[in-house]
Amino acid sequence: MTTPQISEYGTLVEPRTVRLERLLPGPIERVWRYLTEAELRRSWLADGAMELTDGGPVELIFRNSELSTADDPAPDEYAAEHRIRGVILACEPRRDCCATPGATRVRR
Repeated sequence: MTTPQISEYGTLVEPRTVRLERLLPGPIERVWRYLTEAELRRSWLADGAMELTDGGPVELIFRNSELSTADDPAPDEYAAEHRIRGVILACEPRRDCCATPGATRVRR
């Protein structure tokens, strides 16, 4: 197995900005909910509240140990809870959500 290069995961658009684009299965309404609703998002990425308005707060709470199975534990350096706080820069429901510093821009 080869190690994927950054280009397989995303595009470096500025020195501190990476753009990730994915084609996800299902209707946009369901994908949007899994990206923006804490209860659904924590099942695959991170918990935390998002106020989906321009200037609204966002907090991502990563608990990697809850995402791994007993036979595939998170590495020690990622096992503890980690929080990222930021601000929603722009939000257009089911189309675009951009936040800083830790969240990802989602564009349809």
